[in-house]
Amino acid sequence: MSKNTSPYYAAGTLLNTYLQHRNRGLKSIAFDSGGNNVPSSSSYATVAKTIQHLPAINSILNADNKKLSKAIDFDSYKNKGLAYVMIYELLFSKFQKIRGGGQIKRMIVKHEKELRREADEYTSKNPSLGDPSSNFPRYVRVNVMHSTVADVVNILQEELTKASSEEGNSTVYADAHVPDLLVLPPNASSWLHHDSELVKSGKIILQDKSSCFSALVCASSGDFCGDYIDACSAPGNKTSHLAALLHASFAADDEDEPPKKKKKKKGNTNKIQSTVFACERSSTRFDTLKSRMDQLVSSSSVAVEPTHGDFLKIDPSDPKYANVRAIMLDPSCSGSGIVNAPDRSTTQNSDEKNRIQSLANFQTVALKHSMSFPQVERVVYSTCSVHDEENEMVVSNALAEMNSGKEDGSEWKLVAPQCLQHWPRRGKEGVGGLSKYQADCLIRCDGLDGDETNGFFVSYFERTRVSNDTSSVQSSETTCNASIGIPLYDGQYKKVVESEAPKKIEKDPKQTEESKSKGAKCTNATQSNNKAAEKSAKKRAKKLAWKKKQALQKGERMKKKEALAAKSKEE
Repeated sequence: MSKNTSPYYAAGTLLNTYLQHRNRGLKSIAFDSGGNNVPSSSSYATVAKTIQHLPAINSILNADNKKLSKAIDFDSYKNKGLAYVMIYELLFSKFQKIRGGGQIKRMIVKHEKELRREADEYTSKNPSLGDPSSNFPRYVRVNVMHSTVADVVNILQEELTKASSEEGNSTVYADAHVPDLLVLPPNASSWLHHDSELVKSGKIILQDKSSCFSALVCASSGDFCGDYIDACSAPGNKTSHLAALLHASFAADDEDEPPKKKKKKKGNTNKIQSTVFACERSSTRFDTLKSRMDQLVSSSSVAVEPTHGDFLKIDPSDPKYANVRAIMLDPSCSGSGIVNAPDRSTTQNSDEKNRIQSLANFQTVALKHSMSFPQVERVVYSTCSVHDEENEMVVSNALAEMNSGKEDGSEWKLVAPQCLQHWPRRGKEGVGGLSKYQADCLIRCDGLDGDETNGFFVSYFERTRVSNDTSSVQSSETTCNASIGIPLYDGQYKKVVESEAPKKIEKDPKQTEESKSKGAKCTNATQSNNKAAEKSAKKRAKKLAWKKKQALQKGERMKKKEALAAKSKEE
């Protein structure tokens, strides 16, 4: 088989490029080129997983004085990327076999037994080799602009029942922190993917829990007045989430208004109450953004205006943005919080440290630019990074520079998001000189330490002015809609995974005691969180019951009115 007809040729080529340019991320290499050079999603996924397993593969090949490396003549291969991909496919992929043919495959398969023996030995010494994200629940965000939680739950429940033969794995849970976010078992990813009808119709978005925090904080803080800017918006998941949250908020306000005080609306009932300006600099990503907004955002009280351009080049005094009151900034970052990101498995060399510092410099500039808009009162800054340089350090530097020498009496300050008040993991005290109070205002997620979602960082800023009340806006507790009887998620799938995991080797007694202590603290935090969520859910159920009663009474009044009108015509 010719090398360019191998089913792994595209993946091997991409991996070769990555190995030659370690100072760049895989996503940047794969998708920034655009055009016909963009790899398929399957090739990208294969390369990402191969990179995760590179330390294991290299260890297997180099064991016993490079015995297996010499046996398969690895150093002679010009296309080492292709060889790495094939070894990954044979030893660590789901089906553990190599498709196609060719000389490289023949050499690898010839020594398959020895390779598997070394792989088993390596795995026994490194039990954490598997992808932690494969044990995460499958999170599904319901797009309330196109569907309802109840309708989506009914469909998912049917699909889960068909797909799952294991007892207890057919339950759809409601997330305890993010409204309209559903929690499914990890194995749901095998049938619920981007080709699913619910996804293609725009009724649901497959979005990780932590990445929902940015829009949640932005929309839940304040009184929803004014316009918004999503500074780095492509591909648009956070943009559409912000629009959906605002849409739901405006709809709730209309329903809560007492009937006798409601004004009769004329003309278009979908009057624009808020505009989200979605900025994107890259032409390729901007096209993706526009396509996604057409798919996910419907005509409503919230308009999304995709804006092709560099956010940093927007003039804060431009009249077009005079009504902007909040900015959501989720800039380019290292992606080090994504547990299945290929770059996590590589050692941080000097090039990588320089890259992180370069990203931090850009992030600081972008955050300061967000704070420079004269009418903006709220800014949300987030990353999917775990590095202090991109998180607490950026926050600290931006605050120090933007609050220095202010003559208008305004000041930016960190505020703890009320909608995530029960989230236990917070920022790092002392980094960049942050006080404990400031660190406690910050939100962190860690997928490698039990949070069941990718690593993430969220900070929320408010501008205070001398003439204004400097207290933060108090928003209501935010939990998922439990009024249709969906149980709240409390780590049920995590407990299943842990019960099925192989027994670990006994640890040192001291470490065991420390682990128990840590576990007790986490359990207490979870129980506290669950109680608060249930309390909020009861409040919402009561509120919805009142709304239904009002709707029924309104229906009766309309019937009487129509009957009177009909009788009047007869007379």
